[in-house]
Amino acid sequence: MNVKELLEEGAGPEHISRLFHIERYAWMALSYDMAVAVDMDGCILAANSAWQRATGLWPEALRGQYLLEFMDFDDRERVLGAFQSLITSDAASTTFDFRFRCEAGMFKRFNWNVLFFPDTEIFYCIVKDLSNVHDLHHAAYHDTLTGLPNRLFLTDALPKLVQGALEHRHVLGLFFIDMDGFKAVNDTLGHQAGDVLLQTVAERLRRCATRPEHCVRLGGDEFVLLETWPCDDYRPEALAEAIITAVNLPVCIDGQDARVGASIGIALAPAAASTPAELLDLADKAMYSAKRDGKNRFVLAQGQDGPACIMGLESQGANR
Repeated sequence: MNVKELLEEGAGPEHISRLFHIERYAWMALSYDMAVAVDMDGCILAANSAWQRATGLWPEALRGQYLLEFMDFDDRERVLGAFQSLITSDAASTTFDFRFRCEAGMFKRFNWNVLFFPDTEIFYCIVKDLSNVHDLHHAAYHDTLTGLPNRLFLTDALPKLVQGALEHRHVLGLFFIDMDGFKAVNDTLGHQAGDVLLQTVAERLRRCATRPEHCVRLGGDEFVLLETWPCDDYRPEALAEAIITAVNLPVCIDGQDARVGASIGIALAPAAASTPAELLDLADKAMYSAKRDGKNRFVLAQGQDGPACIMGLESQGANR
């Protein structure tokens, strides 16, 4: 959400505040892992129901409390420094773990993947319970629900892939995928149905990728797929069409067919972008263009000042 653009378009403070509230609620409701929003003072603004399962603390008990109160004393200086680094540096996200005080004073080690949004001055955190996990590295880098690599994996892997495209002169394509109609399935069939749908779509995306380990779930119903081709034989359009076709197939949940679409933004390195941040930003903006142009289609970004190629498939009944 770009606050500056909203203000330039005449949106008032109350409208912007309402959008932030809706965005925060949707993000948390769609997260299988623990999710929490924390303000600049370290006060917990909201938490989802997953906290009760892992800590014994209901979201209402966390809301309005300061995160510092739940940190093991020996971890506090390090963790507060990590939060502060997101405010003062160019980094958008970071990850760390610390011991969190749960019900009855018991401590558990949690892994935190934290994103800071300057527009809202809010830290958005996805948290995993590592207390009973033997392979901590795998747990930190993979999504619990789908088993796909997560945002932290993308943050680490993307710079290497972009550098590889520059050095070896091949094409790296970043496909930013957002499901169309997912909220309608959640609302009509329930969150368990939504989880089944996400797992099914994740597996279909893996099958579309040449390297399934480069298919990432960012969170909610957003995915990223990374693909590489030789410079003389790259076909992002064909892959995008295959993704849309695969996602459009119905998913049978409790005897009912659920259908969703896929809006895809594509950015290529090094042609359109030469840094990970530029590549991800271009693909994100292209995805929103696909949404605006009718959904269930793809937009191929041509660079900051260039035109975009827009193509789409019939939605085959996907909710819009």
